[in-house]
Amino acid sequence: MNTTLNDGLQSLSYGSSNAILLGIAIIAIALVLQLYDSNAKSKYPVVGADLKNYFFRAIRQRQHWFKHGPEIIHSSFKKFPNTIFTLPSLDRTSIVLPPRFLAEIKELPGTIGSNSHATSDVSIVIRFAIVKEKYADPAFKFFIGNWTTLDYDIFAHATIDAIKAQYIARIGQQIGPASSEASISVDIKASLSALSRTNPCQDDWTPIVAQPKILELVTQMVARTIVGPDICRDPEWVPAVIGYAQNVFMGAVTLKLVPKAAWPLVSLFTPYMYRIHRCRRTIRRLVRPVIEQTLAWRHEHPQLWAAKVKSEEMTTLEWLIETSKPEETNVPQMAHRLTGVSFGAAHTTSNTITNALMDLANDFERWAPPLREEIESIVGRDSSRLTNADLSKMWKLDSFLKESQRFHPPSKLSVNRKMMKDHTLSSGEVLPKDAHISFAGVPMSLSEPTFESPEAFDGFRFEKLRRNKETDHNGLQFTSSYSGSLHFGHGRYMCPGRFMGSLISKLLIIEFLQRYDLKLSGEGRPKNIMFFDMDIPDPKYEIMFRDRKA
Repeated sequence: MNTTLNDGLQSLSYGSSNAILLGIAIIAIALVLQLYDSNAKSKYPVVGADLKNYFFRAIRQRQHWFKHGPEIIHSSFKKFPNTIFTLPSLDRTSIVLPPRFLAEIKELPGTIGSNSHATSDVSIVIRFAIVKEKYADPAFKFFIGNWTTLDYDIFAHATIDAIKAQYIARIGQQIGPASSEASISVDIKASLSALSRTNPCQDDWTPIVAQPKILELVTQMVARTIVGPDICRDPEWVPAVIGYAQNVFMGAVTLKLVPKAAWPLVSLFTPYMYRIHRCRRTIRRLVRPVIEQTLAWRHEHPQLWAAKVKSEEMTTLEWLIETSKPEETNVPQMAHRLTGVSFGAAHTTSNTITNALMDLANDFERWAPPLREEIESIVGRDSSRLTNADLSKMWKLDSFLKESQRFHPPSKLSVNRKMMKDHTLSSGEVLPKDAHISFAGVPMSLSEPTFESPEAFDGFRFEKLRRNKETDHNGLQFTSSYSGSLHFGHGRYMCPGRFMGSLISKLLIIEFLQRYDLKLSGEGRPKNIMFFDMDIPDPKYEIMFRDRKA
């Protein structure tokens, strides 16, 4: 559970005795598996898969996509900016559309191009066995939910409705609980003090492995709003949530490197599936008493419950009880959905913050003074009474996060849809049923027509655009979207948790700026880890901290 993502990725490369046995088993059936293809057929050219030798081509193509996915996406968009093309992903038919179709796809109803409601059945035949899988929406297809438990039901209507009620309609109410729970000043100070005693550095600089620490802080902050103070402070909660997410991710990566028909076999050899269920049992055990108490109180005091829903602060657990159907309000179902909310909230937000801190530390003397001036002009040196209205005035901070995300969002692809039926575009070209379609979000945001000097990092790029009266201001805020910024999605299916992610990111960045100076431990900003279409900060990289100088 404590294995870092980097260690996990290395284990995929170097393997173990179990992995060797697994490889032998896979080779024995690989030739048969290559003859089977259940994916939708695409007539559009496949890019980045020039593998002339047919022997084990499917397996080698998966490895090629795993290692070079981001490079393939960038180079293909640059070479074919106005052309529809197909990515060499063998677990699905992945079609990338040029920007001119963005408005058209944005308006597609869910019955044609679905992001959150689509399911389909795929049958895989291995000799006499039939494995039937129910696939969720494209956003979670990466995680192969029926194997890793991050399935369609975990983000069903009740979950989305709960997120919208808490983190959109009542986002302002989350500031107090989240910021107080983190105990940021004590937590980070204690870490720095402990490290400085054992690993003192010149000029009082102390190295901190950033991503794991940020992940712990974010998980703790978000948990206060999800399950309340008692559970989130339990020493088992944060490790269970983090362990679940890490093992879901590594389990999905492992399965995607082999043909679908081998998944039952592979899942028996990898430790990730067992760890997933161990973490789920811990989460379910911790939330069971609160769920049972809340259900009983709601049943015994319906009028008080109705008043609470209308006026009081509610946790996600309570909102899920309110939004779920009566037959779904049981401990296993509620725990399952709470696990999904925790998964979605912590990792994406922690990576956003880690990327922003690395960009900040990379040129601290340039970016920190204006950011500190903006923060202190609004709230002074004490951010304990910060409000959502205060945050909305911090245009430079909002811009810095958006510019950091422009270079390093979670995925190189955006606006994902699964085609529920064949659909003819306005150009006459057809998108086949069951195909996964998307846009090259990062290459689009780094292209010349979209921005001036798009390859240069400008932390206040969007703040300057917002102050320019001649600029179209739509999409320039961190949580909004347009063709130059699609990383939260676009249109009706934008990420509903983006407001909470923005809130947590800003609270932590403000706290860091008010208390510490930062710098990188090496020369230049470190490269992120990239594979498939993913982009994540290196979980082993250190950022240097010291107490803020006057």
